[in-house]
Amino acid sequence: MLGWTLLALGVATAAAPMGHGYVDRVQVDGRQLTVAGWAASERPEVFITAAIVRLDGRTVYRGRVQRHERPDVAAATGRPDWGGSGISVRLALPRDIGPGTHTLEVEMQRSDGQIFALAITPSLRQITIPASPKPSPMVLLALLLAVALPLAALVLPSTSAWPRSWPPPLAFVVALPVSFMLLVASGATGSSVALLLRPPAVTVERAEPWLGSPQFVRSDEWEVITPLAMAQATHTPPWPIVNHNLGEDGQNMLVIGMTGMPVAHASTLAKPATWGWFAFDQRRALAWAWWLPVLGGFAACWALLMRLTRLAWRPAAALAAGLAWAPYSAGFSFWPSYLLLFVALGLLAFDRLLHARRAAAGLAWGALLGWSAAAYALVLYPAWQISLAWLCAPLALAWAWRERAHWRWGAAQTLGALAGVLLAGLLLLAWWLDARDAVAVMQGTIYPGQRATEAGGDIDRWFELKGWLNPFTLHVNTPMVSSEAASFQFLWLPTLALVLWRWWQARRIEPVSLALLAFMAFALTFQFIGFAPLLARVTGWGSVTSYRLDLALGTAQLLLIAWWLAPASEPAPLPRPGPAVALALAVLALAGCELSTMPLDIRDGLPAGLVLGAMLAMAACAALLVLRRTGAFIALYGGWTLAAVLPFHPLGQAPARLSLAPPLSAAGLAAPSTDAAGRRGVAVVGARDWAMTLPAAGVPVVNSVFYYPQATLWKRLDPAGAQRVLYNRYQRLMFELGAPAQGAAQQIESPRLDEVRVTLDPALFDFRLLGARWVIMPAADGTRVARNSTLARVATGDGSAPYALFLVQP
Repeated sequence: MLGWTLLALGVATAAAPMGHGYVDRVQVDGRQLTVAGWAASERPEVFITAAIVRLDGRTVYRGRVQRHERPDVAAATGRPDWGGSGISVRLALPRDIGPGTHTLEVEMQRSDGQIFALAITPSLRQITIPASPKPSPMVLLALLLAVALPLAALVLPSTSAWPRSWPPPLAFVVALPVSFMLLVASGATGSSVALLLRPPAVTVERAEPWLGSPQFVRSDEWEVITPLAMAQATHTPPWPIVNHNLGEDGQNMLVIGMTGMPVAHASTLAKPATWGWFAFDQRRALAWAWWLPVLGGFAACWALLMRLTRLAWRPAAALAAGLAWAPYSAGFSFWPSYLLLFVALGLLAFDRLLHARRAAAGLAWGALLGWSAAAYALVLYPAWQISLAWLCAPLALAWAWRERAHWRWGAAQTLGALAGVLLAGLLLLAWWLDARDAVAVMQGTIYPGQRATEAGGDIDRWFELKGWLNPFTLHVNTPMVSSEAASFQFLWLPTLALVLWRWWQARRIEPVSLALLAFMAFALTFQFIGFAPLLARVTGWGSVTSYRLDLALGTAQLLLIAWWLAPASEPAPLPRPGPAVALALAVLALAGCELSTMPLDIRDGLPAGLVLGAMLAMAACAALLVLRRTGAFIALYGGWTLAAVLPFHPLGQAPARLSLAPPLSAAGLAAPSTDAAGRRGVAVVGARDWAMTLPAAGVPVVNSVFYYPQATLWKRLDPAGAQRVLYNRYQRLMFELGAPAQGAAQQIESPRLDEVRVTLDPALFDFRLLGARWVIMPAADGTRVARNSTLARVATGDGSAPYALFLVQP
């Protein structure tokens, strides 16, 4: 760097005495260009004010630059006043700049208007711009229709003679599945799998989005669930119960929750997000898995809101969007919406079963109830499931009590109940018979198996404010990780006041609202006060973490809001503006108190204008809710939600398949076999993403993401089990080269709750202990293991590959 600095100084002095500088870093990331280096004006009283970036002589940027310290420049030039000469520019390339190689020029403009050029090394002067991904005309048409059809049915005047409350207009009912089919056919998803396939890569394909940016915070989606599902398709044979490409012992895929894995198993009937894998290619299977929670969860919540609260169909659709597409759901890849799909279908089926008059209807509704219960159970995420179950059970009973005059228990109900129990029992029994051994191992793990001692009481008051901050906090990982900051826009004070006011006006307590309000009190008590350990254990809430209660609490609140906005059987006079203003002021005061409890390292990172705007929006929503100004409330509340969520999503296509890099395929990785010592597969060292892309491409690996420990591997690495507390957990298993403590050949650590890292001494570690036939690592690490006698390097082309491949010696 010093030599280049002095050379650049000499060149610049001869060619441009008004200033000096050098470009030492150029990076192209999709359609973004970053240029960095240093630049200094020769005259200290004349400042640099702008940068000019040209490609092939065309100006693509003229504007301000980011400044930073460059003490190396000051030392090399003997100019201490140039210590702050570091510059960087990050710009979006114009769409009409085509792919290919382009010549870069960078100039600096001074405050007196003078311009001087920066020196650039020849290797950086020529940059290569990749082709910009664009949807084909047919895909673009499918996407436009998928959005336009439901919106048109929603906003255009209804020509249907259907009643306003139930059933809804036929056009909207038809538009939703048509939209879903168009989205699946387009192959478009909001997946962030582009991050997994970014260079340096061991596969050929890329997955740059057409719109938006991949979300790193969704790592459980793009780095775990999506590649593991791909690994099921590329396994031989496909769709196994135990995937033998994942670890030496294999991974039982039935214990993977959320949307689950495509497995050739009876329980897959209760995992609808995986059905696309058995009907379509990989691209459309991933689209099916992405859009089913988004649209399915919305449609089921919409139907539930109308049926339970008798809210008109358009306001119900808006509130259902606020429930299924809330920032909390978006932050977790819409898995909360997927769970709500089964919650809503189960509650609707329960209600319809009670009202069934014919045996056939009873059987159908009972079967739907049983299927929903099994699907709900197989999501396998207790923190959401237990809290929602405690909401749904009393809600269903209260609903049945409210409707008791319109149903009776008869043959239809008996047959339906039997059908539901039988179907749910068969699906769950089939799952249990093939998953029980893996479940037993998981139950013995430190995490998540023994994580059942939560007592609550560990949430600060300001957590109820965080959902209103999501237009900012969802898009940054400071001061809070965006998925942890994501929540619902809670309005507890006005919700409580309105429920009590409605009861007082009606001179009776309505059972559905009572059940919802009771759950809110129960859950908030757990969050802010906590339960006795015995109560937490008996109720199952010992497995519910306080910061995962947003889903159940948000569902309860939006159901109560829908209940309040729906026409009452005996409408009471609307509150006057005075009480609405008073309640809005109370909301402002409460928000201020909550804000005062926020840690300063978080509060100081929030724009003051956003916080004030959020507080005013809360107060305005409270006032509009009190006055039952449904349209204005939905516009503000829903607009605040969409402002946070819509910019959060990338949109693009996943690859139709993953192909192994040709040098690796030629080396034999594409046709996995076992050597004479019984070793098989690849050990990935120092590149965590490769441990997921290789099995997604059909290559067995010994380290990846495991839902329970690989017993055979750990028996070799830790024969006495002395460090079992470190690896007995759900884990992302990573091998890295380094210097283990006290001169050992290896060191096992668990730096995070869900991560296990094994540091290997490059020269001393016996790589045969990993049970792998090959070892792959970044090319830069290849020379570090040159003296290790247990590895022999395998040629992989001309040496330009980003990886180094080794064969484990006998």
